[in-house]
Amino acid sequence: MAHQTRIPKLASILAVSALGLSLSPSWAARSFTPQAGTWVISDEVDGKPGRGFAIDVQGNTFFMQVFGYEKNGDATFYAATGQMEGDTVTAPLLRYQGGRSFGSEPRDAQEDKSIGDVKLSFRNGLQGTMQLPGEPAKDIERFIFTAPDAAYYQTEQWKTSSRMARWFGLNAQGQVEKSWFAMLKTSPTEPMRLTLSDGQTSETLECSLTTPSDSIRCVAANAADAGQAPVVKEAQFRLLGAQVAGAVSLQAEGAAPLQLLGINTRADYPYSGGVIVGCCANGLESFMPGTFGYAQRPAYQPSNGTWVMDDELTGKPGRGVSLDVQGGKMVMQVFAYRADGQPTFAMGVGDFAPDPELRDVSSARFSLQQYRGGRSVGGAASSGELVRDEGEVMVQVSGRTGGYGMPAGSLAEAMVQFPGESAKRMRRLPLQPWQTLEDQLFGEWYFPGLSYAGRPLTVTLNRREGEFVTNDDGSVRCQFNTQMLRGECQWPTATGTSGSSGPIELQDAFALSNSYVRLRDRYGNLLGLGQVPLN
Repeated sequence: MAHQTRIPKLASILAVSALGLSLSPSWAARSFTPQAGTWVISDEVDGKPGRGFAIDVQGNTFFMQVFGYEKNGDATFYAATGQMEGDTVTAPLLRYQGGRSFGSEPRDAQEDKSIGDVKLSFRNGLQGTMQLPGEPAKDIERFIFTAPDAAYYQTEQWKTSSRMARWFGLNAQGQVEKSWFAMLKTSPTEPMRLTLSDGQTSETLECSLTTPSDSIRCVAANAADAGQAPVVKEAQFRLLGAQVAGAVSLQAEGAAPLQLLGINTRADYPYSGGVIVGCCANGLESFMPGTFGYAQRPAYQPSNGTWVMDDELTGKPGRGVSLDVQGGKMVMQVFAYRADGQPTFAMGVGDFAPDPELRDVSSARFSLQQYRGGRSVGGAASSGELVRDEGEVMVQVSGRTGGYGMPAGSLAEAMVQFPGESAKRMRRLPLQPWQTLEDQLFGEWYFPGLSYAGRPLTVTLNRREGEFVTNDDGSVRCQFNTQMLRGECQWPTATGTSGSSGPIELQDAFALSNSYVRLRDRYGNLLGLGQVPLN
């Protein structure tokens, strides 16, 4: 990957992006954001090794790493970065050479050449089209490897679990009309049930997993609170890593269905892995950092997307990693170089779970493998084949504050150990600046206390006043606590007193929150997946 010309080239893109608040872009804001992780060309998915790509979109900045093959069959990679214009981007596809191989001394790479422009257009956060140089446009899709018949749905994590999420129902204008705390409970002996609570009322729906899709359909069963009429008639949705997407139908006659934007926060299940003596009877899948009780074994879910090694961030081209965790599995692509300096990639997949020896640490160990013989850019259809095993890689993630020398308090930091190398820190690569109050707080936010103060469910922070950022009329004021790495906001209540949102966790650009949720970025792009296929 090239974090490269990330300093000269990406920096110039980011400088243009920073003007977006004072100079309105000529394109409309997106109604979705493409999900970060592994993508594939739809008609090339045949169960055999092939080519694919890792996509990462942050704000209006697009970054992609393509893993493929040279005309002679050698594995290679290319990188592209550009500025999204609405849901479309066109960028040069660049080849690099001369960088670091597994176990080698530090080496910076250099740009070799551009093989032409690549063009992508997205329909939603999971689907789109891509035209590679010398090829026709083709359908592309997010690679979802927890299929309905996958072993994941036979595990304790799925069959006996309580999965918590924050749900938002958006109307046709993209405005939040409803918000819920959602809990999906599965059991081997009882029907799957969804409980939705808006803080005042609670209702239960009975659910089923529809096949052959991975969509869950829930219909109204009864009101959990006696005397309360149910509000939701039906919900159909997909669980996609840290995100939930789907649609919600309401009971009210004539009510239009709402688009569902959801954030998974945690899942509790019986723990059946290796047990540290005297502890840890309960498993926990967490999409947020934190320290949990002694009886729990958390599997902290790292932030999917493009990662880089701390000590290799030199401002020049180098190696990069794409991490993708779904359903207890980690897929990794490493974009690196051979001993002779030619670009290559290695890929592996393995179980991602609580570490068997360290508390509050999640880990994966698996082999990285090298392939050859697959399809080249502009070349004829061809499947790749395994060439060799490069050795074992280890990844460790912890959301706990302190301990074991691990990066802590952030799921965008981890430890990685490549074959023939010592362990080192790596982090999710921020494509957008993260230094100013505007970077950290601008956008549309849901604050749970606003509705009780007689205000709309969301607020858009878009103005800077000294050490504060505010909404248009200045009634909501937020500042960044540099010591605690969090935002703190206040607003007037219906009685004239000052309300408070409590802390907004902002330890990194990718932090998720159970209560204070950013729904749109500073450019107005919706951070959900949009209208995704459900059937």
